[in-house]
Amino acid sequence: MPRNQIELDRTKERALYLQVADQLRRQIEEGDLAASTRLPASRTLAKKLGVNRITVVNAYAELEAEGLVTTRVGSGTYIVGAKSLPDATLSALQAQWRSPLPPRPPATANQMITEMMRLAHQPGVISFAGGGPASEFIPVNEFRRALNEVLRRDGAAALQYEEAIGYPPLRQTIAQLLRQQQIKVHGSDVIITAGCQQAVDIALRVLARGENSVLAVEEPCYLGLLNLASSRRITPLGVPMDEHGLQIDKLEQVILRHRPNLIYVTPSFHNPTGVTMPLERRRRLLDLADQYGVPILEDVSYDYLYYDTPPPPTLKSLDTADLVFFAGGFSKTLVPGIRIGYLVAPESLQNQLISVKQTADILTSPLNQRALDLYLRSGHFETHLEQVRQAYRHRRDLMLAAIERHFPAEVQWHCPQGGIYLWVEMPANGPTAIELYLTAINYNVAFSIGSTFSAGGLFAHALRLNFVACEPEEIEEGIRRLGKAWKELLARHVPARHSVSGLGVTIL
Repeated sequence: MPRNQIELDRTKERALYLQVADQLRRQIEEGDLAASTRLPASRTLAKKLGVNRITVVNAYAELEAEGLVTTRVGSGTYIVGAKSLPDATLSALQAQWRSPLPPRPPATANQMITEMMRLAHQPGVISFAGGGPASEFIPVNEFRRALNEVLRRDGAAALQYEEAIGYPPLRQTIAQLLRQQQIKVHGSDVIITAGCQQAVDIALRVLARGENSVLAVEEPCYLGLLNLASSRRITPLGVPMDEHGLQIDKLEQVILRHRPNLIYVTPSFHNPTGVTMPLERRRRLLDLADQYGVPILEDVSYDYLYYDTPPPPTLKSLDTADLVFFAGGFSKTLVPGIRIGYLVAPESLQNQLISVKQTADILTSPLNQRALDLYLRSGHFETHLEQVRQAYRHRRDLMLAAIERHFPAEVQWHCPQGGIYLWVEMPANGPTAIELYLTAINYNVAFSIGSTFSAGGLFAHALRLNFVACEPEEIEEGIRRLGKAWKELLARHVPARHSVSGLGVTIL
């Protein structure tokens, strides 16, 4: 057992597994845990700390990723010890620990998410955890007809290699859609990508290269962006949000202190919070980026999914300094599986972006590109959007009503005016989202854990709920199960001393 008792504070936003890792790391650095010391079995330490075993497993994995412990199959987890590391490695680790920048996202996040998703996909589980649209609204018949028509019309050409930049008619069609949003763009400005995720990745690889690259992101932030940043060895810096999105004054402090290479933002129906940035704040963001010469990567994945009125103009349409990179796609609004997105970028960087795209995967499926182009030109897209907007608004309202009936009165949330997610903050003096998840799985209901969307390990008590992917009757039942899991967990939970809110938006 570690010589100094590990003390967990459930009132803190920092996830419990990170608290365990922090305290073990400190004991290793201070010499309280010597090299070759065997750490307690994860189940033993979890029982002593009163946490789930996955908390300790993730803490050990975090330390192993840092090179401080090693796992020997069939034997256990042992301290490597800072003194036993090579001098160069030790210096690099110490430089990282002493850096004024926050640590990169935990290396174990993907492992934890993979396990959570595995549990969420078990038979009988009502899952609010996914990131996709409702399957029943995917226009299967229309796409079948489009695919068949393309094969009849183009034959083998639809199955051959295409230019890396994309199928020219589709680029023209997307440019036409964007011009309807007052964006000055031509087909030649559009790069077709394998979903919006690849558009974001390409922009990162061109604009934020190298170990010292810094990316300013919303806090909380799209999980896929955090994973991309981690894989590219880019440090994401979380900028606090409020009910109107990214806080511009806080962003300026980050720019002055850390000089980020890029600002990533989802101004409309933000993932995971659902917040939309108003027009005046968008203008302030553009002015700030122009003042300091920092480019912006704008993600518009959810812009078409508004429920009452369209969102304010995009940053790209307001951009006069040519600083905005514009990434979008059709996974959330139309057909996830065809994996088609797009990137609009300043002309001066197009060659570099296309080169990165070509290196990544050579091309995006020519057949899917041609079928999507045919579908978009058919006029069905707007009819499809009207249908899903109506259905999704109804499902949002059903979930909010169910939360009022089954969740504790102290719960906090923001009502999204579009998109597909509801961000819920449970009482901070109660169980964490991870603890709730592990109990909820026993009730056959799942959700996304808030802390996985944080660059700084915050939002330990937050949940992201996808309110569109389940049938209406499943929404009511799923929220009822979540409420029941919460009550069971709360009955054996030691009350904390005070409450903290991330976004600070109290609706109930």
